[in-house]
Amino acid sequence: MHIALSRIIGRAMAVTLLTAGMSVPGTHIGNAEALLVPTDGYGFSVGGPMTWMSDVDADRELDAAARAGATWIRVLISWDRVEPMPGAFDWGYVDHWINGTRARGMKVLGVIAYTPDWARLPGSDFTAPPADPALFASFASTVAQRYGDRVSNWEIWNEPNVPYFFGYLEDRAAPYTDLLKAAYPAIKSVQPHSTVVVAGMSRADGPDAPPVFINEMYALGAKGSFDALAMHPYVTPTGLPADELNGWSDVERVRQIMVDNGDADKKIWMTEFGAPTSEPSAGGVSQEEQAKQITDVLAKAATSGFSGPAFIYSIRDENTAIRDNDYYNWGALLTSDWQPKFTSNVLRKRS
Repeated sequence: MHIALSRIIGRAMAVTLLTAGMSVPGTHIGNAEALLVPTDGYGFSVGGPMTWMSDVDADRELDAAARAGATWIRVLISWDRVEPMPGAFDWGYVDHWINGTRARGMKVLGVIAYTPDWARLPGSDFTAPPADPALFASFASTVAQRYGDRVSNWEIWNEPNVPYFFGYLEDRAAPYTDLLKAAYPAIKSVQPHSTVVVAGMSRADGPDAPPVFINEMYALGAKGSFDALAMHPYVTPTGLPADELNGWSDVERVRQIMVDNGDADKKIWMTEFGAPTSEPSAGGVSQEEQAKQITDVLAKAATSGFSGPAFIYSIRDENTAIRDNDYYNWGALLTSDWQPKFTSNVLRKRS
């Protein structure tokens, strides 16, 4: 997500409501029965920490997600970590997260992203696209072959509409569309009935705004190269009624673009949303407000009529003691020392 660069995933850190005051049904957090979630379920996104977290800690986080009633985990399959040299694969952390998710009765959304240095242009960062989209397509095919008996849903990249997460390229829609067009048939050749999801779009304004990016993708011929689209409807810190930076209203604008382009039958997956509990000066909110924003978005997605699964970012704080940086405080269920947060109790009551 693109709220602050301090929430960069991976190696960079070691990875509407249109009318104010309009009520959202099913978001009274004091009444567990009132909570609404999308028909396709909800789960959690963890991001970069997956790639370095110990297996013991990963299992504890997965246990917490299962106790909270989650039915999905979004697993980052970081190409730069898995294939650091051509043909030399290390699947260790991916195996652990996917197998652990499945063992707990949850489903996996695999997000395939990021480029090893051997596959990208010299001097570019790991978030840059590969020099040749065919290289990414080959890796995506390899991923589908390895995990096709356990995973059938694939998100292609993460937040390419903002500069950091697509190598600071000036024109990002075109190379991302090329990447999607290459990956889609490669995955489908292995898993014809899989669901390929356009990367979750970060909330942003101006030329980076999701509706602008998605419009450009359609103009570039992206139609027919995806089965669903993803958005990251963060409404922090001011909440859903305020709709800061069009956190939710851009979801509805993107939906209309899909309808206008003949894709009304395709869903929008909410693959990241949440709020940090850092100090207000660092963009944080209270634990109670965090829970309200999460349940508000869950309910809004549930009543939208077009939402796929929704993924809360994230499970556990990175370091709760560091209060002046939002990066460390995005956990919805647990503090960094494994104490339950308010949202954990809200979701566990529902489950």
